[in-house]
Amino acid sequence: MKNHLKLRAYNPRAILPRPRAFTLIELLVVIAIIAVLIALLLPAVQSAREAARRAQCTNNLKQLALAAMNYESAHSTLPPGGFTRRATWPGSKWNIGTLTYVLPQLEQPAVFNALNYDWGLWAGANVTIAGIGLSAFWCPSDAAASQPGAIVAANYPGAPAGVGWMQAYSSYGGIVGAWSLRLHVDDATFALRKANQTGVIYAHSSTRLSEITDGTSNTMIYGEHLHGIYDAAGQAQYHAWNSGYWTDTMIDAYYPVNASSRLLKLTDATARDYIAMSLESRHPGGANVAFCDGSVRFLKDSIDCWPIDPATNVALGVPFNADGTGRITINPGAKVGVLQKLATRNLGDAVSSDSY
Repeated sequence: MKNHLKLRAYNPRAILPRPRAFTLIELLVVIAIIAVLIALLLPAVQSAREAARRAQCTNNLKQLALAAMNYESAHSTLPPGGFTRRATWPGSKWNIGTLTYVLPQLEQPAVFNALNYDWGLWAGANVTIAGIGLSAFWCPSDAAASQPGAIVAANYPGAPAGVGWMQAYSSYGGIVGAWSLRLHVDDATFALRKANQTGVIYAHSSTRLSEITDGTSNTMIYGEHLHGIYDAAGQAQYHAWNSGYWTDTMIDAYYPVNASSRLLKLTDATARDYIAMSLESRHPGGANVAFCDGSVRFLKDSIDCWPIDPATNVALGVPFNADGTGRITINPGAKVGVLQKLATRNLGDAVSSDSY
């Protein structure tokens, strides 16, 4: 017995069980469970990130709307879309954009003071501000808008060469109404065409709050367009933040929200222009817009819109240039959608908030 006890004392491991390793099947099960958990968590994480981006976008539009209200308090009109110039005048004939007018209200007086309105948009005198990017004009879901690109040299004649001038962009624009016209002061029917604009911010606009008879809570003032939807060539062409050209910082409600995924095609050269000035965003299901009362709301891309002929991309019963004056008219009895009603200031079309 003594020898036996002595033997066990010298071999303590003899009475301990051997450690059991995981089998291959058990390892595969654990890996599968982890993969399932990750698959479940990723959408939630992405959703939380998008919610944060959408909230920041909402805040940007809120600040723009408040800046416009402060501008109206100081000037008795809402910010203009810009003012075109006679083609015979020196400098560009196209207008500096609406976003530049609210720079002082956005605490950007230095950028505002660097602008030379006497020379218009496309002039060497204004190349210095072209590349100034402002985060207030970028939707976080539209990351491409925050990436400046090299300027198109022909756009800024007289700009010093060899400096590497850049062009910054914007995710937002002023709402010109249910449709947009490439309005210019040299147009033969300029006065008629100007009166044909239905929104609050357009070329040569000076809209007073008293003119918004449809109600400030029923009339949009700013909205989103999607810069990142374009390839490099398109990004260089559209949405210059300092420009008032109709495909840069002007947005209309002619087409449905996010029409590029339902109606318009980027491969169509004409449709590319229409997409540039339509309500578009990367927010799932719609886009943010600001109203003339300072509120910001999310418009679903299912919001009621007038019918569009898919063969011609023209709204039914809403012809262009029917009388030769270069205007758009609404035929009697033609359907006007909720989206178009929200974009107009004085068509007598107040909209209930539960309709969108």
